[in-house]
Amino acid sequence: MKHNYRNINNNHGFTLIELMVAVMIFAIIAIIAYKTLSSLVTTKEVITAAQNKWGGISQTITQMSNSCHRAIPLVIRDENGNIIPSVIGKNSLSGKYDAQLELTTSGFIGDQEYGSTPPRRIGFRFVNGKLYLVTWLALNRVPGSEPNLELLLDHVAVFTVNFYYPDGQWRDTWPLASSDIGNLPLAIKVYIKMDSGEEIMRQWIL
Repeated sequence: MKHNYRNINNNHGFTLIELMVAVMIFAIIAIIAYKTLSSLVTTKEVITAAQNKWGGISQTITQMSNSCHRAIPLVIRDENGNIIPSVIGKNSLSGKYDAQLELTTSGFIGDQEYGSTPPRRIGFRFVNGKLYLVTWLALNRVPGSEPNLELLLDHVAVFTVNFYYPDGQWRDTWPLASSDIGNLPLAIKVYIKMDSGEEIMRQWIL
């Protein structure tokens, strides 16, 4: 009498080679997924940084444009009663509130957006790679008064302001003589260079 012996368990587990292949495939898929996700994150960061930079540049140029278009020949007085020209242009700073460009701007009467507001004294101050908007609460300053500094633009390499004189020359200071303290330059030209190399130049006729 013959007896046939068969293995009643036909199922078998993974071999070591099969496990290694599976692990390698999983690792490859994980690496591809990581690189794809990392690329998406990097792209988003680059786009966000570019949007912030150009948004800041646009805001700065708009602020300067509005200020220059609203410049008026109105002198003011400092805390000691000394007269300050309606427009000041400097190529170097000597105080913590000095600005390369400072001017008096007109107010509004019954404007839909701004309502009725008095004239303002504002400036644009560039220091340590940052460009600030300087705003004074009142035109004529009193002892102890300090302006508000608002950061307009960061990572700026160069910021220069030039003023067009009646003799047809551009100069980096205004006014040239004490007799011109109430006058406005014929035009103002601004040059900005970012750390990343972008250059912006604008000029406005006053």
